Amino acid sequence: MAEIKGFRAIRYNLDELDEPADVLAPPYDVIDADEQAELYEKHPANVIRLVLNRQHDSDTAENSRYTRARRHLMDWLARGLLRQDNQPGLYAHHQTFTDAHGNEHTRKGFLGAVRLATYDEEVVLPHERTLRGPKVDRLELMKACDANMSPIFFLYDDPERKVDALLEANLEESQELDVTTDHDGIRHRTWPVFDADAQAEIARVLEDSQLLIADGHHRYETALAYRDFRREVAEESVENAPYEYVMAFMVNIHDPGLQVFGTHRVVHGVEDFDMGELLSALEDSEVFKVRRLSKEHVDEPLHLNDQLTEAGESAPSFMLLSQEAEGPILVQYTGDESADIFDEETPDQVRRLDVAILHEGIIDRMLGINKEAQEAKTNLRYIKKLDGAVAARKDDDVQLVVLMNPTPVEQVVEVCQSGGKMPQKSTFFYPKILSGLTINPL
Repeated sequence: MAEIKGFRAIRYNLDELDEPADVLAPPYDVIDADEQAELYEKHPANVIRLVLNRQHDSDTAENSRYTRARRHLMDWLARGLLRQDNQPGLYAHHQTFTDAHGNEHTRKGFLGAVRLATYDEEVVLPHERTLRGPKVDRLELMKACDANMSPIFFLYDDPERKVDALLEANLEESQELDVTTDHDGIRHRTWPVFDADAQAEIARVLEDSQLLIADGHHRYETALAYRDFRREVAEESVENAPYEYVMAFMVNIHDPGLQVFGTHRVVHGVEDFDMGELLSALEDSEVFKVRRLSKEHVDEPLHLNDQLTEAGESAPSFMLLSQEAEGPILVQYTGDESADIFDEETPDQVRRLDVAILHEGIIDRMLGINKEAQEAKTNLRYIKKLDGAVAARKDDDVQLVVLMNPTPVEQVVEVCQSGGKMPQKSTFFYPKILSGLTINPL
């Protein structure tokens, strides 16, 4: 049984800010060193100092990126730059954005607190494997700050959209946050919903739901580890202690604005890579159909995307780009779940995915990049922007670019419910959730 409730969020005091957008930041795991520096310069109270504080060679256990984050959090609360709501709330959050074809979408969701549950309880369902490194980092931050800095992104099933109706009928209009991020033009709007009856009704609507992790597997497992740590040091068990919950952004799988984009693959550093041999292996295979396309449009991302989308409507498909090939190569999968390209333990629901067919049938078996190398990004990296992926074909160190169609939400649901795991970077739910909208003290 899912348990959702309001929480007393820590939020920026809008009365103290000229430009609220200046204190917000993208999620910590998409920020590189250059963007980190830009965010540091943007405002002295930018949330980057909490979610991804700079690391210094002189750091010690007593003075580290984690302890500095805590000091900033305490200082900004004391100075009134941040303040905690005096009553629990859910926080409606809408994001309006334009896709690559110029179509506008608004994704509607809300921020709330979700009771933590282990995966075997089948309340929260994952679809990706996790790595140890990111969880160690986030656990140190949680222990230092005793707070959720960034939400887990959950999907829930509400075909009648009852939750949306309850939220929109009870928005605290006077406390609306409305910002547009300049680097991508996305409009982010947030309103608290403090009405206790509305919160209780939303909890009732969702109490029989399974919650699917769309994004944030590492953070969710970190929250479980933090909960267990707090249980160990507590003098007595507290059933409804704050650390028994995690901050979450929740979206209905029936929301018209819920968009999933493809994440493209870049192959590099493979010893003795030969594009001709790869194409021959694909053409000789009984489960792949290869079509060589005209080189006329090889540098036109939208044209390539349209061709890939059309092909994907009839069969799992991906497009190969390489300096060793004159034009794009369209590859379609003609096999089924019984093909011998898959590992024995791969469930049927995963075998239907474009990314599983690519990773198990081609990247692993034909290119020799095993799962360990994929996870370590030894020979594989990922690009989310279509134009960036197409341009990467010309980079000297790039051997192959694979353009991907997005994984449909329906397939994500099927994999979660099957207990299977997708390859890394199988889903890209767009847009990401900004850091700094709400903080959940624990």
